[in-house]
Amino acid sequence: EYLRDLGVEFDDIELCHCTLPLLIKDQLGLSLVYTGPGVPAERTQTTKMHVLRSNEISALDFAGKLHKEIRDGFMFAEVTNCFDLVQFESYGEAKDAGIVRMEGKEYVIRDGDVVFIKWK
Repeated sequence: EYLRDLGVEFDDIELCHCTLPLLIKDQLGLSLVYTGPGVPAERTQTTKMHVLRSNEISALDFAGKLHKEIRDGFMFAEVTNCFDLVQFESYGEAKDAGIVRMEGKEYVIRDGDVVFIKWK
């Protein structure tokens, strides 16, 4: 009842440990953005999720949140949506299919973006 009072519509959604955080995220106007290490397989780490205010951070500022050197050396960001990406076996396959696009430093990060920052 509390969620309905907040204006959350969830008649078709089963509340559980998976859906409740997403409802809260939407209610608070937050975005989830995913990054990976971008290194060879033998050096990879777990993909990280970052919680940001929706539509309030540029690709350059996001790079700065990761590390100052990444911000200073920012060249461009490769961006795709997480729901599009999971349809492919690999990031390379997704790039070959044309769903990964290049964005500049002014690009505003969106909810569900998978961002691979190229820097020197």
